[in-house]
Amino acid sequence: MTAPQASWKVLVVDDEEGIHGITRMIFRGYEFEQRPIQLLSAMSGEQARRMLAEHPDIALILLDVVMETDNAGLQLVEYIRQELGNRHVRIILRTGHPGYAPEADVIVNHDINDYLSKAELSASRLLTAVVVSLRAYRDIDNARHQHPPASEASHPENSLKLHSLGQQLQQQSSTLLKQSARLQRLELSPMARDMAQDLHSQQQRLHNSCSQLSLPTEHNDNIHLVELATLCDPLMQIFLPQTRREGWLLDSHLSPDLPRQINSQPDTLQHLLLTCLELAILRAEGEDLKFSLLPAAQPGQLIVQIRQTSGLPAASSADDWQQLLLSNARQLCQQLGGRWLTDEEGEIRFQFAI
Repeated sequence: MTAPQASWKVLVVDDEEGIHGITRMIFRGYEFEQRPIQLLSAMSGEQARRMLAEHPDIALILLDVVMETDNAGLQLVEYIRQELGNRHVRIILRTGHPGYAPEADVIVNHDINDYLSKAELSASRLLTAVVVSLRAYRDIDNARHQHPPASEASHPENSLKLHSLGQQLQQQSSTLLKQSARLQRLELSPMARDMAQDLHSQQQRLHNSCSQLSLPTEHNDNIHLVELATLCDPLMQIFLPQTRREGWLLDSHLSPDLPRQINSQPDTLQHLLLTCLELAILRAEGEDLKFSLLPAAQPGQLIVQIRQTSGLPAASSADDWQQLLLSNARQLCQQLGGRWLTDEEGEIRFQFAI
């Protein structure tokens, strides 16, 4: 006997009990792709936060704007997208007060997927909007859980060969890196100094690329105080030659709410940040990026965010190099005791304790 299909979870967030009743009536017995729709209810933004924690597989949220405050709904959107890092759940805004949240302003400034006015809303229009959103969620969810087919590189013998090759390349690139660093300390003309800095940046990126083939698996307990300002600036300098050459911007932001120093593993942290920036640059395909260090909602936690700030986010590539960078970044994040939040829709985001 075939097991029943899991239901689509739809969260209704509205402070009017009547809206919940009408919605339950519209969707009673309704199925999408032979899967029933399970309606969950929340009467406020705070209740919605608890429901999201209890049901991380919610596919769609039907959200009111004006509840306990005039913008409680929009605050919940920011909580879902920014603090939870949840980019895949679909959000349909339903409002009986369009003056509080004009459609054009909401669509441009908030990451929602549809906007419906309660005054003009029919059962047919709501059903159509829900089906479109569930179909989008289905496609996003399938892409998130897709695994690239096993290749020859995944064979244990080939993995060992790649690891050994990576170590050899790292040794050679380390020598080049030392030489380019030594070159920068010489008295050079301004033009030669710029060329030496560009060369050193290229060597740093080459060394990091070689290290992707032989990522250390053991836990590193080498914890020191790390100065955040002196961590960010050299990172930006590494990618400066490429930004100048190709004409795009890599901006950085260090939140003033963060401490000046943090306890961390300097080498692992730098390796992680370099790997994430390389991945973000490949995905952005010449569009502007912003690298930010931000305080998390939980005390003692730091969020690293790299997001695309111009153009449309490109679809995540399945090429082997990008997949390797993503896998290594997640592994390095885990070595730092961190939590990976998202790597979709033009954004990479993770957090770790400080």
